[in-house]
Amino acid sequence: MPYKNTIEVFDVLVEVSKYMQTITYEELSSEVGKKTGTVPAPVSLNKPLGEIRDELCRKRNIPWLNALAVNKGTKIPGESFLPPGSTLNQDEEVLWWRGMVLQVHAYPWETLGKASLLFP
Repeated sequence: MPYKNTIEVFDVLVEVSKYMQTITYEELSSEVGKKTGTVPAPVSLNKPLGEIRDELCRKRNIPWLNALAVNKGTKIPGESFLPPGSTLNQDEEVLWWRGMVLQVHAYPWETLGKASLLFP
């Protein structure tokens, strides 16, 4: 069973990818709230974002959709963007993230099907 809001976060990120944009954690939280009726704290989205990265994207060897969620101030993802144990320094992480965003925007997300089927 997926973490709370994982399906909604996935759906919002797929929609954002269609416009070749990123979304702040705060905006993502607001959009999830529109879908669920309850606005989650932006910091609480780290678990759904990690689940999307690890259980969907990494397991299928597809671009990491969580790359589209960024910090409002820095416009880059927070510390939990990469999985635990990453050895990239900050400059390498930013370069890697930029490349991942391009891959996310190019990926045909509609071919995956409904999010509710992706996270049983």
